[in-house]
Amino acid sequence: MPRRIAPTVATVAAGLALALVAALVHPSAQATAAPDLNVEERAFAGLINDYRQTNGLGPLAIDSDLQSSSEWMSNDMGVNAYFSHTDSLGRDPWARLCTFNYGYNTWMGENLGAGYKTAKEVFTGWKDSPGHNANMLGSNYTVMGISRVYISGSPYGWYWTNDFGGVQSKASALPVVGAITW
Repeated sequence: MPRRIAPTVATVAAGLALALVAALVHPSAQATAAPDLNVEERAFAGLINDYRQTNGLGPLAIDSDLQSSSEWMSNDMGVNAYFSHTDSLGRDPWARLCTFNYGYNTWMGENLGAGYKTAKEVFTGWKDSPGHNANMLGSNYTVMGISRVYISGSPYGWYWTNDFGGVQSKASALPVVGAITW
């Protein structure tokens, strides 16, 4: 009959020490949470990276901090029925990005869209707008967050936020080449 062996403090400590050594020696083995994009957000990431490649630029990776900021902003605009780069707490994009742990001394930008249902629609809208297009083709950007939120009863229904940055802030950022594949 098998016996249950109660671990001693020494056994537990030795196991924790081995796990710590393994994590330090093989940091890639540590679990990282990738940002969870919906189908339209993934489609947009593919569109923008294909567009950048066509224009001789590198792809943008999805950064966890920028993703969190963009998700918050899209939701905030819909829930609070406004459309502005200044959020409901009075913060401009740069202050908001710092709040979401993206406070690097680097290039940053933000595109907002409202009323666009699909990735193709918002991509075309931003491409046709000189300022938004300049952000999408910003050569100093290496990472982004992209969020699409629907808020029933809000003025525009669909809200998009695309935050850009020049520094990858998290190990969980996903490298992207051309059309995004998962």
